[in-house]
Amino acid sequence: MAGPRLERLNSPLGGRKVRLRGLRGAGFFALGLMLVVAAVPAAAQVSEDEARKTADAAISRIRSPYCPGLMLEVCPSAQAEALRDSIRLAAAQGQSAKGIVEDVIARHGEEWRAVPRRSGAGLLAWLILPLALVVGGLVLWGRIKVMRTQGPARAAADAPMSDEERARLEAALREFEHAEDAA
Repeated sequence: MAGPRLERLNSPLGGRKVRLRGLRGAGFFALGLMLVVAAVPAAAQVSEDEARKTADAAISRIRSPYCPGLMLEVCPSAQAEALRDSIRLAAAQGQSAKGIVEDVIARHGEEWRAVPRRSGAGLLAWLILPLALVVGGLVLWGRIKVMRTQGPARAAADAPMSDEERARLEAALREFEHAEDAA
């Protein structure tokens, strides 16, 4: 009888008997599995299509740190492929496109952002083009207005022609008439 008693004392449970046999063991396993699945946040459960769209949106907003001058989505290097894979993994885990972009920019640097921020210094990039178009349109409108009031014939008639210019004009007209007669 010393044999079974010795086993109980050396067991990790300190002599207590634990028996999980048959359906009871399977029930505990299923309960544990359900608790683990329930503990996973709902945000982390993302469909494949949603994850792909999020990853593609994030990848299209980043320039490649490994192929200067190219976007991350077209860079052929192995490092860029690894970065795209890590972005796809983050999207599959439920991270937003904006969060993924900010994470990549934090690791690699602000110069790899393809689309400027809409705040701070990035706001200037969003405002320069519309302001340039408005100012250019106003300058063009003003110039057209001035040309209409003065008229191109009036501007040419007001400018006096020098004797040298008159001689060059008459020589060009004679040459033109001679070329027409020859043809």
